[in-house]
Amino acid sequence: MLIISQYELSELIQKIKEKSPFEFKENQRSRLRALKIIVSKLYYSLDYKNEPQSSREKVTQMLLYHGQFNKEEIDETFRMSSRRTTDYSIEFLKHHPEIARIEARKSKEFPDEDEEIKNEELEKPVETKYVFPRYT
Repeated sequence: MLIISQYELSELIQKIKEKSPFEFKENQRSRLRALKIIVSKLYYSLDYKNEPQSSREKVTQMLLYHGQFNKEEIDETFRMSSRRTTDYSIEFLKHHPEIARIEARKSKEFPDEDEEIKNEELEKPVETKYVFPRYT
């Protein structure tokens, strides 16, 4: 039996497609650790830097399809690894064009708008991104 962190990405995907159970010790701690490793490997295989929320949704859908873990467990795994940031992804900027405009005006091309930018930054929204340990 392989340790869950030893599974290659292709093996994880194959198990998901076949709905074949992941093997780990049958206790809650091992279950949650296994889920964290699986989520991490799947998440980092996607375009997580540019699309953190879409990547989260794809991982969640894959694991729900597989059926070994429930939505609450998956959501909790993401929640425990979430970080709030103003280092925006492309996905976030597409959904918040007003922020994209502010970010663009910060560049050297628009130096006369500094005061307006400072006023708009006071209410700057934050994006949630996810940081998992990397397993090789």
